[in-house]
Amino acid sequence: METASGIGEASAIRVLGESVGVAVAGFLVGIVFTFVAAAALLATGVPLLEQPIYEIVVSVVMLQGFGFGSVALGYIYFSRHGFDLLWLRVPTLSDVIWTVLGLVGLFVALIALNLTLITFGIESAEHSIVGLGGENPEILLVMIPLSILLIGPGEELLFRGVIQRILVDRFGIWVGIAVASVIFSVAHVGALVATDPAQLVSTLGIYVALSLILGGVYERTGNLVVPSVIHGLFNAIQFGLLYYTLTRDIDLATLLVVG
Repeated sequence: METASGIGEASAIRVLGESVGVAVAGFLVGIVFTFVAAAALLATGVPLLEQPIYEIVVSVVMLQGFGFGSVALGYIYFSRHGFDLLWLRVPTLSDVIWTVLGLVGLFVALIALNLTLITFGIESAEHSIVGLGGENPEILLVMIPLSILLIGPGEELLFRGVIQRILVDRFGIWVGIAVASVIFSVAHVGALVATDPAQLVSTLGIYVALSLILGGVYERTGNLVVPSVIHGLFNAIQFGLLYYTLTRDIDLATLLVVG
């Protein structure tokens, strides 16, 4: 028996392998694009290594933009599933409502999880962008539009639009969302800075929880635009809060930031 996307009763191991393979391919292709773009810019005299902002822009554009995007669309086009796998349409009023609910839900969950970690004296890992932002706050301002235009859409296209869909079609909604969320979380390991395993595990747990919300909203709305906008705005608001607190030497955003 096969579903509309053609996955049906494919081997569980095969589907899991494809899911992980798509995620790995997204990063590998993105890294290749990043190095090629960086080399080209350096060859033309752009002081890339002397300007952290340039490095961030090139990295995000090449990784989440070209890397994730090309792998996701390439998989959809060349695989047996076709474009039926991708749920994408013009947003409705219901989608707008779910976007607001999802965004609020992410922040409520994040605050609750951070409060829990603080209560039990557990520290979380720090995202590398937070460290860079501490040295050069202007980077955080650049990350705001990048989050909305590239990071949110790029990550959602790969992890929700492709990986979650093939997992859900094979294992069902709950297992599919859960496994996709674990893959999404582990994919962020390279961006986290931790001094011990407990910090890393606690932060990855937060990523899993937030990803469950994004995955649930995607399945509920059936429109990739919704989690993409939620994800982009969620990151953008965090970067905006970090910039505000860093430039004013206050610490109000601790509960509202992942890592």
